[in-house]
Amino acid sequence: MAGKKARAEVTPVRQQNQYNCVTTSLAMALRALGVPDSECSVHRVNKVVGAMPLQGAAWEPMLAAANHYGMRATLTLPSTVRQLKSWTDEGKPVVIAWNPEGREWSHASLVFDVVEDQEHGFLVHIADPNIPDPDETVRVVPKKEFYSKWYEKAPQ
Repeated sequence: MAGKKARAEVTPVRQQNQYNCVTTSLAMALRALGVPDSECSVHRVNKVVGAMPLQGAAWEPMLAAANHYGMRATLTLPSTVRQLKSWTDEGKPVVIAWNPEGREWSHASLVFDVVEDQEHGFLVHIADPNIPDPDETVRVVPKKEFYSKWYEKAPQ
């Protein structure tokens, strides 16, 4: 396995409402990739993505928004923790859909690092804009637990 080169340099932030987890995750990714804060505030990114109350945002508008900011984005289904590691090792953050609390809707967050761990295989480092504890913005999730939560529910 190739050695680790880097990790995505993400500054985690909390989302400001219950429908902009995609927007907030994308804004964190854009900042990590060098887009100036003034150009990719959550508010500005949301104008491009178009997330709305009770609807959130879909993948296609998020991909289009990344392109709007000059970034190449690819929707990859299915994926693996090893793929996440290869991307974050190159300094590329990865927006994911998952369900960390087992709710009726899915949630977007940003994977910024995956490290090998003797006990768990891998630990996935996630900037989560809506952790229930308001003092927390990062989750470190063992591989097995991550896989049990890494899915997207169909919209209702």
